[in-house]
Amino acid sequence: MGLSEAQIIPVKADAEHLPFEQEFFDAVVSTDSYNYFVRDPAYLDSKLLPFVKPGGTIYITVPGMKKDCHDNLPAELLLSWTPDQLDYLHDVSYWKNIVEGCKGAQVLEISEMESNAEVWADWLKQENDYAVGDRRAMEAGGGNYLNFIKIVLRKRG
Repeated sequence: MGLSEAQIIPVKADAEHLPFEQEFFDAVVSTDSYNYFVRDPAYLDSKLLPFVKPGGTIYITVPGMKKDCHDNLPAELLLSWTPDQLDYLHDVSYWKNIVEGCKGAQVLEISEMESNAEVWADWLKQENDYAVGDRRAMEAGGGNYLNFIKIVLRKRG
């Protein structure tokens, strides 16, 4: 993105009540969290975009499904996750429906990431309880159903 470390500000905040001035950010990057707090199509317009400068970019990555299978969840996935936990994972079509309704941003891209296997492998190497718990499903073939999805938006000026 062409930014220095001094220009990058990592933030941990309540996504429903961001503590910033209007149009504070040039860009927002959300990695592996957006799927937990944003399944409301109005979120972008009402809760996030007010903090992004006109012309600013929003980069989002979320773990997802290659194809929605919530009506018939594979046994491999249920080795590590409950149906309620899997409800946070969706396919590209789902995310297109969520973000294309946004009035304040232009959708630049929504697609499956090319680095799915690499990202999952990196995650599964971690020694936290979540990654350790995910290993059973992935070792049983759960990765055949999962991916990572990238969403790139630009705030309208």
